[in-house]
Amino acid sequence: MYNKSGSGLQFFSRLIMKAKILISLAAFLIILSSCERRLEITMESDMTGTTAIQFVKDLGIGINIGNTLDAIGTFTWAAGETGWGNPKISRDFIKALKSYGYKTIRLPVTWAEYIGLAPDYIINKERMDRVEEVVNWILEEELFCILNLHHDGGESDRSWILKAADDPDGIALQLAAVWKQIAQRFSKHSSEKLIFESMNEIGFDKIYNRYGRSLTGKNEAYGILNMLNQTFLNTVRSTGDANSHRFLLIPGYWTDIEMTCDPFFKMPDDTIKDKLILSVHYYTPATFCIADRPDNSWGYRETWGTEADLKELSSNINKLKTYFLDKDIPVILGEYGVTMRNKDEESRILWMKEVTKSCVDLGICPILWDTGGEINRNPPFTMRDSLKEVWIYFK
Repeated sequence: MYNKSGSGLQFFSRLIMKAKILISLAAFLIILSSCERRLEITMESDMTGTTAIQFVKDLGIGINIGNTLDAIGTFTWAAGETGWGNPKISRDFIKALKSYGYKTIRLPVTWAEYIGLAPDYIINKERMDRVEEVVNWILEEELFCILNLHHDGGESDRSWILKAADDPDGIALQLAAVWKQIAQRFSKHSSEKLIFESMNEIGFDKIYNRYGRSLTGKNEAYGILNMLNQTFLNTVRSTGDANSHRFLLIPGYWTDIEMTCDPFFKMPDDTIKDKLILSVHYYTPATFCIADRPDNSWGYRETWGTEADLKELSSNINKLKTYFLDKDIPVILGEYGVTMRNKDEESRILWMKEVTKSCVDLGICPILWDTGGEINRNPPFTMRDSLKEVWIYFK
């Protein structure tokens, strides 16, 4: 009797223990489900609770890490990350940019050297891994990161996007294949601070040249760019997860302000409201910003004078207000800067100050184009004195 009674007690003891375990497990699952739901809501809120206009204001002031991951070679020579004279991007360099006060890093990336043959255009795994590594460093420093296709649309014999002038459908297929792979790789990156930009400085002078008197081909040229931007958007959104509501950056025609503020340019149709941003660049006047000569000063020229220079800048920036900002389409000035060759340093500082101020005043995020001249890419990552003066102006 004793043994049977002991066995009965053991049976009921085990039964009670199992019941307790099941109750605890059920409670845990309820809590886990609640946590997952809260996480889902939090992620959705982070991605959808901010208007695009406010989102761009939060980007602050940015800088490009140019001539590094965007370097491109030829069919007989691959540039790689260091081919244009800069060291590989390091985590410490990202930290240095953050310490200087930058909130946004535009990461120009050229993929052309690392894309396989049609029809799949498979991106080299090592390249994809390296780009993701740098993107992760930027996001881990709580900075905004803009990732793009850069000299894929350039003039190198490896570049390919401009070939859309002759084969728009074929290039659209390649663009979709490339962006599908990039978007899928980053689809689980839920941070709203990661932004995709479809292309860089794309236009089709072969079809339409604005310096000619005829408008023949204008509709076709703009139509190809609009179609490629729509292809980019459709591709990214189709990959789902965070990409279904990620902020996307849409380049204007040649990313030129005047050519983009034109009825022929159209922002793509999105599946979600208020997630698109316009991208333009600013190197005006080109004789000062880009060319070695003839203009080596800005704001002090006897022929124009300060008032005329500032008026030109104001006119250009205000076009963005009229055509886009007033229609609740935010704007990023993805590149701006002045060459250091044969330029008056005071003029360089003044130009950078005034362009930056004009953007900040209107809620446009200005992103300086730098190739290693303004901030040294090697330790101790020193900043050029002229850029320090610009920063002192805004701090």
